[in-house]
Amino acid sequence: MNCAGIIRFGVAVFLEVIFFAALNLFDDWTLESMPVKFVASAFLAGAAYLAAVSNFPPKDGFAVANKIDISLKKQAILFWSVAIVLRLIALPLVPGDDLYRAQWEGKIQRAGFNPYLIAANDSKLDDLRRDFPEASKINHPELRATDAPGAELLFKFLTGITDHALFYKILFVIADLAVAALLLRLIGGENPHRSAAWYAWNPLVAYTFAGAAHFDSLMLVAMVAGVLALIRTCPERQSNGSTSEAESTKQWLWAIAAAVLLGIAISLNLAVAALLLLFVFALRWRAITLALTAVILAVSAVPFGFPKIWESLGQIYNVSRLNDLFWWLIEETVWPNPHQRSFHYLPIIIVAVIFVSFLFVRDWKRGTLWALGTVIVLSPVLHPWYCVWILPLAAWRVAYAWNVLSITLFSYYLFWDERLFGLPWHAEPWMRALIIAPVLAALIMLGAQKKVPAATS
Repeated sequence: MNCAGIIRFGVAVFLEVIFFAALNLFDDWTLESMPVKFVASAFLAGAAYLAAVSNFPPKDGFAVANKIDISLKKQAILFWSVAIVLRLIALPLVPGDDLYRAQWEGKIQRAGFNPYLIAANDSKLDDLRRDFPEASKINHPELRATDAPGAELLFKFLTGITDHALFYKILFVIADLAVAALLLRLIGGENPHRSAAWYAWNPLVAYTFAGAAHFDSLMLVAMVAGVLALIRTCPERQSNGSTSEAESTKQWLWAIAAAVLLGIAISLNLAVAALLLLFVFALRWRAITLALTAVILAVSAVPFGFPKIWESLGQIYNVSRLNDLFWWLIEETVWPNPHQRSFHYLPIIIVAVIFVSFLFVRDWKRGTLWALGTVIVLSPVLHPWYCVWILPLAAWRVAYAWNVLSITLFSYYLFWDERLFGLPWHAEPWMRALIIAPVLAALIMLGAQKKVPAATS
């Protein structure tokens, strides 16, 4: 790596930190034009992030050109320094309203109410509401709980500790950094830090957990750890083709760990269920351990009652669609959806995930990316933090287009500036193009790069 490469890398990292820090100047979205400035800063931070990770120095990369030692230890220091700095910068940002919803559902549980049976704005909660200053910021107050039962139990536990947003942010950041650590183990090889930096240095990731205070980092810890445990179940054959008894026992223990971790992840976010069939393929006859996954889901649901949970979760499919990647194109051509409802897309998503899973029956690792990616692409509502779910897998499977999408999805926050739209919360064609076009361009460029080596070989 020459001097020009070193300079490009250093400047890119510096600019990402500076532009990401600028988000703190524009996080009051009650003020006119603030969302526009916020998105502009995020885009600039995202562009710098793409340049920085693309120029991440490989092991001995500086030494070859400039006799500068860049050992794995120094790679690690660089990797963790930038990752931690980005999250510290994001901590002062105003949290998203999902945090207040989570806190409220935890509080009503502690008061003896079932969040799957009572809407957030129910008059029975008026006395409790007076003691919760952020009650007016709860989103969709007319709805009952729409998060998975494991998440609801988590909310109950955390609200028993404190209501301070900083506590939640620190907890979610610790889990987020744990995801990065697990990702390093998952990627392995001589240069894992560069690949893991696609996740750890991503502005959307840092903002989602340290800034907006979304709890999904806890789900990601369980999901990534589950995938890592699943890999450890792969049998290590002896020279005579057999597996020792000790090794077989170890594989069973890893299979149990994978099943338990998958159950925890699904109990926190039902979208992770997209990986269930692939876990069956990977475990083969050890898939019997996935009974533990079902047990964990059942246990998390028992305090709330099974029928009411599914009825309450189904509310989300009656909410108007927003910012999707695919269905808008179908609806504007062959399948009109004048009421913008999303419930009839769920069966299609389930069938598509099953189909994709069978396509990757012999390559479950790649299949994890495609199965979860199918959920995101076909989701009738796409919030930016949904994209974060797949970013660890994208870093592991070297799918860079998802990182581009994670940057363009910052456009979503333009919805908070209603003056930009004739109808608030309606995505205009130019906004869809701003999100989708760069991703398509990245896919074309990546495809062309793969063809060039093939043609010259």
